[in-house]
Amino acid sequence: MIINKTDYTNNFNGRVNVKRTLPKVRKAFDDTFKDLRSPSKAKFMDEKDVLVKFGDIAELNRRLDFVRKFVGSLSLEGGLPEYFRGLVGCVKAFKVANCDEYAEITKTICRMNGIRKCDMYSLFARKLNSKEAPRSLDHAIVAINVSKNRNNKFIRKPFITDKNTMIVDFWSDGFIGNVSSAKNKYKKLGLMEDEELLLKPLKSYEPNKDAFAKIKKEFPKLYLKP
Repeated sequence: MIINKTDYTNNFNGRVNVKRTLPKVRKAFDDTFKDLRSPSKAKFMDEKDVLVKFGDIAELNRRLDFVRKFVGSLSLEGGLPEYFRGLVGCVKAFKVANCDEYAEITKTICRMNGIRKCDMYSLFARKLNSKEAPRSLDHAIVAINVSKNRNNKFIRKPFITDKNTMIVDFWSDGFIGNVSSAKNKYKKLGLMEDEELLLKPLKSYEPNKDAFAKIKKEFPKLYLKP
């Protein structure tokens, strides 16, 4: 499910080799968030597998709802540093997250480690050359190398991705790849063979230097030291 948040500005700029850094980011994520369960994955699994891997889905959803409400309250009390510390800490402690949490944490880790033009988007689909309105695939991901004019958080208009855009989706089996390979990946979400993949900018809290410092101190595995 997609969650919208207040938009902030981030001026963090880093220069790294993205293709080399992303697998390291994925490993850091996996090492930090072990045994992470996602109730939204249940609809793609057999009932027996759900019981074995997730247990009571209703209870897991209640746990996720608590995490979201608690983390959402932290920005009012401690600003951005406390919000991001709480986001990472609560997901790690309660071992539950859907695509929104996966995407926001992934975006944060990427930016903290110097990956530029990295942001959250929701996925949409539309038939090729169609004038119909794009339809939502109800899924959040991270995309890299989207131009600033397309990543407009005020207009938030779905747009067709280009060949230089990289998709990062740790919710989807740690996926890192280009748009062509992503189209095959998202058939399970309902993307049809005759449809094109679109991205829509998501409003979200943007981590600042103080937030990065907080995360580095409390969750050092997420910071890839040069």
